[in-house]
Amino acid sequence: MQENSGPEPHNRPTRLVLVGAGHAHLEVLRRFILTPPPHVELTLISLDDYHHYSGMVPGYLQGTYAEKAITVDLPGLAERANGRFIKAKAVGIDPKIRAVQLADADPVTYDLVSFNLGSQAAGAAVESVKQHAVLIKPFSQATHLRQRIQALAEKKKASVCRIAVVGGGAAGFEVACALDAVLEQAGQRRQISLFDASSAILAGYSYGFRNRAERILDQKKVAVFTNQRVCGVRSDSVELGNSSSAPSNLTVWLSGAAASPVFHDCGLSVDDRGFLLVNEALHSVDDACVFGVGDCSTLVAYPQTPKAGVYAVRQGPVLWESLTAVINGKTLPHYEPQSGFLSILNTADGKALLRYKSIVSHSRWAWKLKDWVDRRFMRRYQGLIKSHGRFANRPYISALRQQRPPNDLELKHRLDALKNGQD
Repeated sequence: MQENSGPEPHNRPTRLVLVGAGHAHLEVLRRFILTPPPHVELTLISLDDYHHYSGMVPGYLQGTYAEKAITVDLPGLAERANGRFIKAKAVGIDPKIRAVQLADADPVTYDLVSFNLGSQAAGAAVESVKQHAVLIKPFSQATHLRQRIQALAEKKKASVCRIAVVGGGAAGFEVACALDAVLEQAGQRRQISLFDASSAILAGYSYGFRNRAERILDQKKVAVFTNQRVCGVRSDSVELGNSSSAPSNLTVWLSGAAASPVFHDCGLSVDDRGFLLVNEALHSVDDACVFGVGDCSTLVAYPQTPKAGVYAVRQGPVLWESLTAVINGKTLPHYEPQSGFLSILNTADGKALLRYKSIVSHSRWAWKLKDWVDRRFMRRYQGLIKSHGRFANRPYISALRQQRPPNDLELKHRLDALKNGQD
C-alpha cells in the first residue's frame, strides 16, 4: 500500500476513533478532558464498559481489591471527553474507505484512527481451550476466574484441588501465587502446576530475578514444568506435547502474546506474527491516518520491545502529541522505548518481587511500592469521573492535571524511603 500522508482537508470536525481502551488510550481520553482540542469528533470503541487494570488483577483475584478499585468507567470517561462510546468488538479495518468494521454493528468511519487493543493469549482460539480453559484476556474476564476460584475454595473438598496455569510469564506467575493464596486461606488442599513451553519461566528477566521467583513458587509448593507445551484442555485435565496429560480441575490460560485478527488482510504492513508495524510517531508505516500502540503493534525501529503494559503507559503522551500534531499540521514527535523498567510482581503474601535496575527484592516494602504505583495510576483516571457533575471542583481537576507516571528519581526516593522503613 502507498503511504497515506494524513487526513484530507475538510470543513467538518476531524473524526478521531479510538479502538480499544488500553493504557495509552486512557491517557488520550484524559488529555481530551483536560485540554480538549477544537473541531474534533471523538469516538471510543470498546468490547467492555470498563477498563480492568491489568496490574491490579492478581490482587483482585486474591481479594485485596474490590472490582471497583481496579476499573475505569469507559462510557463515563468518553462522556467527560465530549465523545461517544460504542460497545462493540472491532473485527477489521478498511484503510481505503477509512472505516473500522465491527461485529454486529455498522462500520465506523474515521479521519484518524488509533488501535490500543492489547494482545490475545496464544492458542486461545483452539476449540478445547475455548471450551474448558478460563482466560483473563480481555482482563474483564478476571471476574469469571475469581468466581471459579471462590467456588473451589468454598467447596473445601477432602480431595486435592488441582489447578493448571498455562504460561510462565509475569501474569502466569502472579495468578499462580494469587490462586494459591485464596485456596490456602480457605484451608483447601491443592496442587497448582505452572506450565511453560520455554526453557525457563519469566523469559526476558535476569537470572537472579527468575531464580528468586522459582524459589518463591517452590516455597508455595507450586510445581513448575518448563519445556512443556500444553496442546489441549479437557474438563478434568490438560493435554501435553509429549502425548501425556496432567489432571486439572481448573485450567487458566495465560500463554504468550498473539496478534489481534483486526489487521489480517487489511493491506497494512504487519510483522511476522501479525502485529501492526508502526514508526516512531506511532502510526502505521503505510498509512499516517492509522495509529497503533501497546501490545497490538510492533515498532519497526525497536522490534524487540516487550509486549508489556509499561510501554503503553509511556506511549500515551506521545500518541496524544502525534494525534494533535496531525490534526494541526505540525511536526510529529518520536517515541523511543525506555531501556528498562520497574517490574513488581505480586506474590500474594503481603510481599512483592521487585526488579529495578540492579535491585532484586522480595519484600513487604516492594509490595507497598507496587500498591502505591497502582493506586496512583488508577486515581489518574477514576478521578476524572468522580469530578464530574456535583463532584466537580477546580482544585481537584488542577491536581489531576499534574498527575503523571512517576519518573526514575521519584521511584528511587520512594523505594529508598520504603526500604529504610521496613523490609
